[in-house]
Amino acid sequence: MLKDVAGLVPGAYQGRGRGNKFLDDLTDADVLIHVVDASGTADAEGNSVGEDGGIHPLEDLAWVRNELIEWLCFNLASKWDSIKKRGRNKLVGMFSGYKQNEAFVWNVLTCVEKHMEEHCSDDRWCDHNALNHLDEWDGGDLRRLVSAFLGARFPMALALNKSDLPTATQYVKDIHQALPIHGAHVGVPLSARDEMNFVR
Repeated sequence: MLKDVAGLVPGAYQGRGRGNKFLDDLTDADVLIHVVDASGTADAEGNSVGEDGGIHPLEDLAWVRNELIEWLCFNLASKWDSIKKRGRNKLVGMFSGYKQNEAFVWNVLTCVEKHMEEHCSDDRWCDHNALNHLDEWDGGDLRRLVSAFLGARFPMALALNKSDLPTATQYVKDIHQALPIHGAHVGVPLSARDEMNFVR
């Protein structure tokens, strides 16, 4: 099934625009295709502002990814006391609510735990199992877990729209050089003009 979920604006996780309704619509997806204005002629809310007023497409990718992270973090943080008391099984159950089976969630959690132990910058995770000590987690630990889950649960492809405009040339290069970034692994340049030429 292909589903068009339009209308994400900065602050959606706080209720702006369609808010959590937009974000909840994503839970049906297996893959996200993020349509990016590769010409840099739109602002963060998709309004056309011309060549001088738009945002760099990489900034667009960053705030969209941040909205997804904040959405999940907000949902988990609101139940964190219960998660800490009930432990890793409760945490798995919370992530399973995003239409993913427990085996998948366990795999992501195990990978994050291993990363935390291998790259520990303090003594919290070097000598013991991070998932057994959720009461010691901070916001950064939770965001790391959420980011890993999002990357695995919602792989993303970029549709680099308006790539035929002169301003897009450098932006498309910038994006391709930055990949993988913000959960995206591939970017495909496209434009309405190219589509019409193809149809003809």
